Amino acid sequence: MSKILILQAGVLLVVSAISGVVGGVDSLLSALAGGLCYLLPSSVTVLVLKLFKPYPKFAGYGFLLGEGLRIVLALIMMLVVFAIWHQVLVFIPFLFGLLAVSHVVFLVFWKVQRYGK
Repeated sequence: MSKILILQAGVLLVVSAISGVVGGVDSLLSALAGGLCYLLPSSVTVLVLKLFKPYPKFAGYGFLLGEGLRIVLALIMMLVVFAIWHQVLVFIPFLFGLLAVSHVVFLVFWKVQRYGK
């Protein structure tokens, strides 16, 4: 799970840099904010899963708790970002940052490196 967080952070940096080059500083910060709205709750989820790892009997509960926290924390963070930065937030880079970080997990699980073989 920690490897996924590192991959998500790397993708966030790439998307933020591209947004910054294409749209300027506001786009860079918007993409960064969008990605962090998913990356930080993912970190909390990994922490919860690590806390429940020594107790395999409760691993299912840990997974449900972690995923529930991820969804709620991501929504709260997005609301806070929108409330604070609504004047300067550029929505498309924000959405690209959020989607890029959240969908890296699908690429890892689908094993894109073996696609077509």
